[in-house]
Amino acid sequence: MRESSGTRTGETPSAAASQRARATRRNLLALLSLLLLAGLLAPAGAEAARPPVLSVHGEALNWTARGRHNTYRLMARVVGGQHTSSIVHGLSITPEAVPGETVVYRVKAAYNESRWSNPVSITYQGEPVEEGEEEEPPVEEEPSNGEAAGDVKYRLDARTYFNRFATPDRVPWLQKHASLVKAYAPFGDVYVGFGLPTISYHDPSTEGFAPLTPTSIASYVTKVTRDARVGYAGAFIDDVNLTLGFRDGTQSREREPEKHRLALLVEAVRDAQPKGILEVNTQYYDIWPLLKAHDPDAERILQQVDIMTKEFGVGPTSGIDTRAEYAEFFNYVEYLHARGIALMLCTDPNAGGVPGWEYNIATYFLFNNGDDYINGVEQTPSNWWSGYDVNLGDALGPRERSASGLWTRRFTRGVAYTVEPGGATQTIRLGKVMHSAEWGDVESVTLKERQGAVLEQ
Repeated sequence: MRESSGTRTGETPSAAASQRARATRRNLLALLSLLLLAGLLAPAGAEAARPPVLSVHGEALNWTARGRHNTYRLMARVVGGQHTSSIVHGLSITPEAVPGETVVYRVKAAYNESRWSNPVSITYQGEPVEEGEEEEPPVEEEPSNGEAAGDVKYRLDARTYFNRFATPDRVPWLQKHASLVKAYAPFGDVYVGFGLPTISYHDPSTEGFAPLTPTSIASYVTKVTRDARVGYAGAFIDDVNLTLGFRDGTQSREREPEKHRLALLVEAVRDAQPKGILEVNTQYYDIWPLLKAHDPDAERILQQVDIMTKEFGVGPTSGIDTRAEYAEFFNYVEYLHARGIALMLCTDPNAGGVPGWEYNIATYFLFNNGDDYINGVEQTPSNWWSGYDVNLGDALGPRERSASGLWTRRFTRGVAYTVEPGGATQTIRLGKVMHSAEWGDVESVTLKERQGAVLEQ
């Protein structure tokens, strides 16, 4: 029986007041949680990810400030042709004219401190450069001090194992440890309000879109458009399998038209989200030979992409098993970097735990330019490897390789080592005590082939 005063039988007025106060606090916390989920109380980190606003005045480009370094990446894409990327300091530039061509420009804060801006275009007067006269595109220049190259940018793969942690009370942990979230709609919609850039996963091979046709491409884009309306920052396209040996699901077993239509799919997604983050998973051994052969469909895909996934990292099932293959992988990464594209280095689930994880992240530090990402194997707040919390500071130079197969890159706050596949076992004496997430505090490390060490001082 309820009492008319609101006090339960046998309860003192002071106890009832205390209970009402506790109930009020619970209601306020619930309201705050709902607001956070709705994105109405997005943390300050969300502001940093906003893209610059790009405008054109004659042949000059100007944009609004974003990020902390006053340093930006400018992407220029000739309509129907190649694109290049370069570093710009400040908020304006007059790009070199491309006679007779229309060039589309986008800009973002360097070190991945913002998303890409809106596109703008300039149509230049004059006659186009004849075939054979075109100069090689410039290689993208990195800031000389390698800022942010020693910091981990972790991309969370928020599959079902992480669902129980997708709650407002975990937002501080997510913001501390993750720079980007790959989520799976519709459950993944919850991450959109957590103040982190979140991209939506879809697979044309396994979600009923293959073999690709104009109708199925349109249906795929409908899903991506829906995700953008919810608030996703971009899209992840899985299983962009170009050559016959990598086809799966219900994909066409013919080289054409599937390969060409995959390029059309990627272009359609970019058109649907011109300002969004676009990550594509194409197996390294699938796309790299095509790019070296100047395959037009592979090149068209790269013209639209912000992040390329390297599934399985450099682990035992990655296919990177020899000295030459390890070195060639870095050539691929540099090819992407020269075009303003970041690499997402996955961790091989067959890597065997911490030693394999350390080799993978040490490899990541050998090439990271401040924009690249890494992820781990089902990492959660209750199962987090401290190796992903490392910050080695700024790079002091590029990676170096010794004749024995030891790779080294030094930073202001530490060093990364790997021994390539087939390399000689060697002991490295550090000359001082340094900290490793794998071995703790050490003065020397002994590495076998396919092992790595990330050491903080």
